Amino acid sequence: MNETEQSNPNQWLAKWESTQPLTDKWVTAGEVHYIPLHTFILVTDGQAIWNMNGEKVHVAFGHLIAIEENSLIEIVDGGNRDLSGWKIQFHTYSLYHKKREILKFEWHVPAGNTYQITQLTGGALASICYHLSEDASRDGNEAWVGNQHFIYGLLKHLYQKQPSDSQTTEQGMQRSIVYMQEHYDEIITRKQLAEMAGISQWHYSRKFSERYGKPPLEYLANYRVYRAQEELLLTSAKAHEIAKKVGFEDAHYFSRRFKQLAGVPPRYYAQTVKQRKIVSLSPLYAEVLVALGVIPHAVVVTPLLLPQHQRQLFAAHQVKLLEVPQNGFDLEIIQQAQPELMVGRYLTEDMKQQLRTIAPVITGLTVDIGILIDQFAAIFNKQTEAAICHNQMNNEVVAARNQLQSIIQSGATVMVLRVEAFGYRYLGGSSTGASQLLYEKLGLSIPELLKSGKAWFNPCTLDELHSANPDFLFVEKRVMEHYSADENMSKLIESSRWSTMKAVKNNRVCYVDTNLWVDGFGYTGQTLVLKQIVGHLLDERNVRAQ
Repeated sequence: MNETEQSNPNQWLAKWESTQPLTDKWVTAGEVHYIPLHTFILVTDGQAIWNMNGEKVHVAFGHLIAIEENSLIEIVDGGNRDLSGWKIQFHTYSLYHKKREILKFEWHVPAGNTYQITQLTGGALASICYHLSEDASRDGNEAWVGNQHFIYGLLKHLYQKQPSDSQTTEQGMQRSIVYMQEHYDEIITRKQLAEMAGISQWHYSRKFSERYGKPPLEYLANYRVYRAQEELLLTSAKAHEIAKKVGFEDAHYFSRRFKQLAGVPPRYYAQTVKQRKIVSLSPLYAEVLVALGVIPHAVVVTPLLLPQHQRQLFAAHQVKLLEVPQNGFDLEIIQQAQPELMVGRYLTEDMKQQLRTIAPVITGLTVDIGILIDQFAAIFNKQTEAAICHNQMNNEVVAARNQLQSIIQSGATVMVLRVEAFGYRYLGGSSTGASQLLYEKLGLSIPELLKSGKAWFNPCTLDELHSANPDFLFVEKRVMEHYSADENMSKLIESSRWSTMKAVKNNRVCYVDTNLWVDGFGYTGQTLVLKQIVGHLLDERNVRAQ
């Protein structure tokens, strides 16, 4: 083919192929997804860590991720309970005007990698989700045209001009900090750091001290001590072993620096940790800490999602509330609390690195209340208190199961439906929290159609809801900042099939709160959820309907 017959690299077409919601396999660690076609993934809620073509990536609410064909995505951490989104596949073609041929176009993301992440604004996200919610009502040519327009809209977001990568002095210093955090266990000199920042050693030290309040090598020493504190709480390693692991060649110098920062030598640190200023990065963790008699100094909360029982608990124990937006992260407000230790579950590597400039961080803990109680008991030496908590929780479950024996033996099915701004999902039978309580501890039955769902919440259409047709239905209207589930709640109630469902006809529908059933399902939260389950299933009207 000669030059005049070749396609113009700037003239290519995109053709929509499919749109599918993310299934439970996208929140299951270890799952591997092959992406055969060019794909957009839109994250409409939650966050997770994926390995995309060998690179670990944090994905979160509002991310539009463009991925080139023949890619692999491994789920490293399925994230929090609310991860959801859509997968949109498309083809790209070239136009050859001379021969009037359309051939495959080798498309690549503008960033030059095999994937690219764009953060959508609230308005753009709402517009895209509106299309996704309305798509099911279209057919024929209207659907085809709508989906073509949709793909070009996503591509327009992708090709919007990105900010300049030119490095300022501030960015240079930040690069040096990232290097310290990633290589803290190695020998690092001020000369190395200054070269990385692109300025002289003298200028680097002065600017660094002005910006971060201490010279760079002192900053590095503090960071190493914070990592050592984490090791002392999470492992049984000896102090001299930890000293070497975190970058101190001289164990005596390590001990001296440790005592300067922590107030005690390394061997006494674990014994004093429960008296230190602890900031919980999760209300759930703070609730469990209080139950064990470890009162945190402060807790990071989203006011909209904070259940009343936790608000009252924290007020009673004078736990300071550090308010942040939903799906937000505010380093400054945490720093102002001057923590000596932070505990949290779901933190990206970037978040952890930022927090470790303030104090040590204990992360990667579970949301399974029973296991979490034992994890905290080991860290804070609260085994006796943990045993009391386990006994109390077990007794409550046994009492509830005895009350529900007739319903359990009848095989009556129970379903939890989530109504969201962007669609519907159901609670799987093999997850944690309310799922574990309903289907494992209490022994209630999930509708047969829903048994394949393993995630906290799985995509669900109104047709699937009608086919599941549970005897008892709990409905949760998802709470999100800036988005309302009211419209989809109205669609649900006004659906022609709603009134024909067994749970609706027999008045067996119970409306529950996100704040309690999801965000507040802790030590005290389980007690409150149990009362709601038993109260609804044993309501006199339901008993008469059996």
